[in-house]
Amino acid sequence: MKLQKTNMTGGDSFTETVYRVFFILIFIALVFTTPKLSSLQSSDIENKERQEEVFCFVGDTGEVTDVQRSVARALESSDCKSVWLTGDIIYPSGISSSKDPEFKEKFLNPFKGVLLKEVPFYFTLGNHDHKKSPSAYMDIAKSNSLINFPNFYYAESFHDICFIALDTTIFDKLYMYKGRKSQISWLESEKKSLREKCRFSVVVGHHPLFSSGKRKKGSPQLSLFLKNHIFGSFDIYVAGHNHVLADEGELEGTLQLISGTGSLPGGSSKEDLKGKFNKENPGFLKLSITEKENNLIGNYEFIDANSLESIWQNSKVGSGIRTPN
Repeated sequence: MKLQKTNMTGGDSFTETVYRVFFILIFIALVFTTPKLSSLQSSDIENKERQEEVFCFVGDTGEVTDVQRSVARALESSDCKSVWLTGDIIYPSGISSSKDPEFKEKFLNPFKGVLLKEVPFYFTLGNHDHKKSPSAYMDIAKSNSLINFPNFYYAESFHDICFIALDTTIFDKLYMYKGRKSQISWLESEKKSLREKCRFSVVVGHHPLFSSGKRKKGSPQLSLFLKNHIFGSFDIYVAGHNHVLADEGELEGTLQLISGTGSLPGGSSKEDLKGKFNKENPGFLKLSITEKENNLIGNYEFIDANSLESIWQNSKVGSGIRTPN
């Protein structure tokens, strides 16, 4: 009996030892795999970080020239996710209808490579586009999914990045006064409705407020509109009209950039001005928006169409849509 009891006690000790070893192994496994699990979770978070969003701007593209061809090729080889036209799409007088052969000759054919990549275009009209039938551009947009132009002025949002496209020609020309009130009313309404949503804001129009090149400033009525409703409210204002690539600096917290060397460059400053960039290089403006430390950062650069290299770069921290002081 004693021998039998001794055997049973030994069996219990063996079982306890097995359990102890088992739990120790589990503990060791947890200790050494927990960092891996944490690392995996961190990796998952990193993979979910916001993707860079790339927007490009080109203006005054409306004539078939060697410059236009080089700019079109440069856009085709770029990583632009959308292309915003800053106006003067067709020289010298816009188009007469959606069937006007000039649109195919001066836009669809030259930019065919970009369209084949299914990169969408967003139109804003320039003064030359107003000369015949500006509404014809809307008719074209209705039948082409890659051309966006629902109205002479409109809003477009990419998550919390907000774009406003304007028709500045009606403010520049004294005789085109009828549509001003309705555009201002619409703009102020959009600013209120988008303010909570937008963390980075861009306005695209044809005419700049000021310039370090040959065209020094906008007309009095245009300047009044831009100062009262754009500058001080938005992060960036992108214009064309001046046939240059230019970083004109900030006014009331709004950065003005010009991209207008799409076909007929010219009119840059004769001398380099401190802190400003104003050149006639064929090319376009590229804006890459990323998130860093809970801020949206707009890294912008001017791309030379011939070398495909950046010839000027800087950045702007987004503030969304602000209430002017």
